Amino acid sequence: MRHSTSIGRRESRWRRVSAGYHAPRRTIWLGMLLVLVALAAPAFAQAIAWPIEAPPRPLPARDVRFPPYEIRPLGNGLQVVAVSHHEQPSVTIRLLVRAGAAQDPEKKAGVAYLTAHLLDQGTGTRNAEAIADEIDSIGGLLSTGSGPDVTFANVVVMKDSFAVGMNQLYDIVHDPVFAGNELARQKEQAISSLRVNSDDPGYIAGALIDRLVFGFHPYGLPGTGTPETIAAITREDLRAFHDRYFAPNNMVLGVVGDVTADEAFAMADKVFGRWPRAEITLPKLADPPASTRRVVIVDKPDAVQTEIRVGQLAIPRKHPDFVTWDLAVKILGGEGANRLHQVLRSQRGLTYSASADVAAMKDAGDYVAETDTRTETTGEALRLMVDEFSRLERQRVFERELADAQAYLAGSFPLTIETPNDIATQVLNTVFFDLPVQELTTYRERVLAVTPDDVQRVARQYIHPDRLSIVLVGNARAFIPQLQAVGFDEYDVIPLAQLDLMSASLRRDEKKAARQSVEPFGPVALPSRPAYSPQRGGASNGSNPPNASNPSNDSNASSALALLRQVVEAKGGLAALKGVKTVIADAKTSFLTQQGQAVGSTTRTYVAYPDRFRVDATIPDPTGAQGAAEVIQTYNAGRAWIKDPSGVHEPPPEMLSDFAASVRRDTFPMLIDAAEGRLSVRRLADEGSGAEALRVLELRGPNLEPIRLSIDRDLLIAKQSYAAAGPDGRSGTTEEVFADYRAVNGIRVPFETTLSRAGSPTLRRTLTKVTFNDAIEPGLFEKPR
Repeated sequence: MRHSTSIGRRESRWRRVSAGYHAPRRTIWLGMLLVLVALAAPAFAQAIAWPIEAPPRPLPARDVRFPPYEIRPLGNGLQVVAVSHHEQPSVTIRLLVRAGAAQDPEKKAGVAYLTAHLLDQGTGTRNAEAIADEIDSIGGLLSTGSGPDVTFANVVVMKDSFAVGMNQLYDIVHDPVFAGNELARQKEQAISSLRVNSDDPGYIAGALIDRLVFGFHPYGLPGTGTPETIAAITREDLRAFHDRYFAPNNMVLGVVGDVTADEAFAMADKVFGRWPRAEITLPKLADPPASTRRVVIVDKPDAVQTEIRVGQLAIPRKHPDFVTWDLAVKILGGEGANRLHQVLRSQRGLTYSASADVAAMKDAGDYVAETDTRTETTGEALRLMVDEFSRLERQRVFERELADAQAYLAGSFPLTIETPNDIATQVLNTVFFDLPVQELTTYRERVLAVTPDDVQRVARQYIHPDRLSIVLVGNARAFIPQLQAVGFDEYDVIPLAQLDLMSASLRRDEKKAARQSVEPFGPVALPSRPAYSPQRGGASNGSNPPNASNPSNDSNASSALALLRQVVEAKGGLAALKGVKTVIADAKTSFLTQQGQAVGSTTRTYVAYPDRFRVDATIPDPTGAQGAAEVIQTYNAGRAWIKDPSGVHEPPPEMLSDFAASVRRDTFPMLIDAAEGRLSVRRLADEGSGAEALRVLELRGPNLEPIRLSIDRDLLIAKQSYAAAGPDGRSGTTEEVFADYRAVNGIRVPFETTLSRAGSPTLRRTLTKVTFNDAIEPGLFEKPR
C-alpha cells in the first residue's frame, strides 16, 4: 500500500542529504545520519563514497576569435568562402558537392561512394599514379569521400603551391574518367570490406538501427552499398551521377589559410570560373516514416556479447533547437555528462563504454545510444538504457550536469578551429547546411545560454520512449528470456545469414520469411502479449500480466494471479486502493546511528498521487548542544528539492533516482499495476512451514526491479524485500516488516514498520495518525524561491 510501506523510506531520505553533500559542515547530528544510506535504493548507494569536497569547476574558457571570413559567389554560381588564417604557411582547399548517398539511384546504393573514391583515380589528362606523384612532390595531401548529403574533395598544400593545389582539385572533380580497371578494383575492395563487416556485430547493429529509424528513406540505407548493389553499379551509373550533380552552381568551395580573401577569390575564379553552370534539380526526398516501436534481434550464435543500439528520429541540422538538442543528448550519453556511462559502467559494471550521439543531416536527423554487454546481462543493460531515455524525457536535468556538458562543448570549441583544415570544416559545414556563418562566432554564448528548462522542453518534444527502435546483435537463444523478464515481449528474430537491409522484411527470402517463425528458440518464442511501454510503465491494456520468469508455466501464473487477487481484497479492494488520492501521515521514528545510538525523530509525510511527496522531519541532537534540525525533502513529478540547515538546494541525480524508485516501490501502485496487468507476477517458494508459512509473490516490470511480497495467513503483506546497495556500495537485501494492521477508511494499514538490512534492524517507525483524501495545498511541493 502506498503510504504504509513507502512512508518509512521517504522519512529516511532527507537524512542522506547532509551525509552526501554537506560533509564539510558536519555536526554531531549530521554524522549520525550516515547509517540511513544503507536503506537507499541502488541508484543512491554510492553517495557517501563521494569526496567531501566537490570536484573543481572547469577553467574559464579562453577567449576565442574566429578568423575573418568572406563569402562571394562566382559568375557561374560557385559559392566561395575565404578565411584568412596566417599562423601556418599552408592552405586548405575543400570542395563540397551538394549530393551524396541520399541521391543514389534506386537499387544502386553505393554510387556516390564509388564516385567519390574514383575522383582521384584518373582524369582526362592524368592517371591515378600521376595524380599521386604530383601531390606528393609538393608535400601536399589529397583526399575524397562522401556522406549522406555530400561528396567532397580536399587538398592541403603549402602557400607556394596554392595554384598547383587549386588546379589539381579542379581536374579531379571536373574531369574524372572512372576507368574500367579502377572501377573494378574499387568495387572489389568495397565488396571485400562489406563481407568482412557482415560478420562484425558492431557494424551490423549500426547499419540496422539506421534502417529501422529511417525505413527506406535514403538516410536509412547503407551509404557504402551492399555486395549486391555494388556489384550492379556500372561506369555509366557513375558518369550519370557526375553529370547530374557536379556543376559549380551545386558546389561550395572553401579556401582557408595563409592567403588573403582577394587572393583566394582571384585563384578560385581563374581556375573554377571556366566551368559553366548547369541545370540542377535535386530530387525531393520523401519524409522518413514516423517513429514506431520495433525490436529486431539479429541472431549470431557464436557471439559472447550483445551489441545494443537504441534510437529514434530527431531533427535536421538547420533546426533552431539543434544546439539545445545536442546538449540534451550529451547529457544522455555524450561528453561532459553521459548518464548512460554512469549507470551502465560506473554503477552496474555491465560494459566498458556507453554513449549516445546526434546525427543531423539536411532533411532529417536521429539520435542513437549504443553499448555492448555480456550475453547474460543483455536484458538488464537494455532495460537501463531505455529507462534513461524515459528519465531524460520525464525529468528536468540538473544544473550541474548541464553545466558539465556546456563546459565540454564551449571548452572544446577552440580545438575545432585550430588549423586551416579544422576551420575549413567548420565554415563549409555551416554554409552547406544554409546556416549563418556568423553563428560560429557566437557558438559558445549560444551553448552557455541553454537552461535546464530548455533541455526539458526539447527532450519532451523529441524523445518518445514508447516509439524507440531497438537492435540487438548476439546469441539470441541465450538472452531472449531476459528480454521478456524486463518487459520486451514483442520482437523479430532474424538469423544473421538471412539479414537483408534492402528487403522490406529485412530477410533475404521474403517468401521463406513469411513461413518462418522463431521455432529454433523453442519455448521462448511466445505468443504476442501486450507490449510494455516505458513511458507508461506498463502494458497497453488490462490483460493478465505475463509471467516473465517462466512463461510456459501456466499453472504458476494462475496461482500467482489468484493469490494477488486475494491480497488486494484483504487490503481493502482494488476500487478502494484506486480511490486514494492523497495521504497525510504522522509518525515517530527511531533509527540507529553508525555509533550504535538510538535516535528518535518525528515526521509528517504528505503524498499526492501519482508522483508527489513531501517529508517534514525534526532530528534532535543527542548531545543537546545543537538543539533540533528541521529538514524538508520533496519530490514533485520528476523534480526534487531539499531544505536543511545549509539552505534549499536540489539533490544529486542519484538521490533523485532514489526518490523515483521510492514512488515505484509504493505498495498501492504496485498492487494496482499488478492487478491491471502492468507488472508481471509469479509465485516463489513459500517461506517457512506449517501455520506460520508465508506465501511469496514476486512483482517486476519495466521500471520496477524485482520485489518480493511475503503474505501471511490473513492475506496481509507481512514483509517486503528487494535488493539495494549499502553505504559500502555492496548490494544486499533490504526488508520492511509490517505489523499492527488497522483499518483506515476500509483499507488495512500497518502502523508498525521495521526496516532491516542484511538481517539487522536499522529503523523502526510507528504511525500515530493517517488520513486519506484530505486536501493538500499544491504549494507544499513547490521549491521555495
